[in-house]
Amino acid sequence: YLICLLSIRVIIMINLRSVDLNLLASFDALMIEGNLTRASDRIGLSQPAMSAALQRLRLTFHDELFVRSRQGMIPTPRAIAIYPPIREALELIRATLVQGDDFEPKTAERNFSVAADNYFESVALGPLMAMLHNSGEGLSLDTLPLEHDSISRLQRMDVDLVVDYVKPESDAIQAEQISAEQLVVIARKSHPRFAGRKGHSLSLDQYLAEEHVFLPLRSRERSQLELALGGREFPRKRAAQVQNFCSMLPVVAATDYLAVMPSRLYHLYAKAFDLRWFQFPVDIAPIPIWMMWANSLQNDSGHRWFRNTVKQVADGLAEH
Repeated sequence: YLICLLSIRVIIMINLRSVDLNLLASFDALMIEGNLTRASDRIGLSQPAMSAALQRLRLTFHDELFVRSRQGMIPTPRAIAIYPPIREALELIRATLVQGDDFEPKTAERNFSVAADNYFESVALGPLMAMLHNSGEGLSLDTLPLEHDSISRLQRMDVDLVVDYVKPESDAIQAEQISAEQLVVIARKSHPRFAGRKGHSLSLDQYLAEEHVFLPLRSRERSQLELALGGREFPRKRAAQVQNFCSMLPVVAATDYLAVMPSRLYHLYAKAFDLRWFQFPVDIAPIPIWMMWANSLQNDSGHRWFRNTVKQVADGLAEH
């Protein structure tokens, strides 16, 4: 199956019997590192051996594949085009070899990665890091920013997980809802039109009459809020745009602007910034939080352990 995957999607019109599949590991290392020396170190080859592998790759694919520059080895369009299926095939091979092996976190050496926004970092990263640390000294975690094309990123194995409230529809990935989050409207306690007001209700007219802090658009036509609300549009007055939820807090604390953010995140920082909250003026269901990963990692025992750990953290947050 794996050889068929390679022949159909990657090495079309090439006789596989004439190809050393070890070259694909060299190609993968060069794409990741962008440097011949670091790529050779990554897979345990000498630099001359890596140079020889690159020459054989060029002959195999009838393309330069990488061009030397001051910034390192720059992949050609051909290299960029063939990389996703090659990376997926290599990960499928790796997952097949380790399938059935028990993952022992106490003795394992593994770095996990999650692409998420700063909501995840603020609310879940601390408990998750603590759980990893208590499970095994060789476990570590990197968080990376969200990007528009999360499906391709997962397929390329650039990240182990994507955590987001937007779930792309694709047969190429797996997805599971791990939490749900209520959105709230926040304002400073001394806001002149809300100061001294009791309760947490806010009419839609009052909400739309104020100026607002926005997040960057997640698509050409919809803000993060509107995407989270299923595409419904709200004609809000734009006062400022910031890069993430946490940047909203000091802006709202120093102005009369309003902002919308997840409830858990608000409660983490409300006292520090002297803020108050209101229910969103339109009835909305809690926003689902999705955990997504590549199909080829479904049966990887280490990845499965990590997914379960993330779910445990999410369950713990829901209890508070």
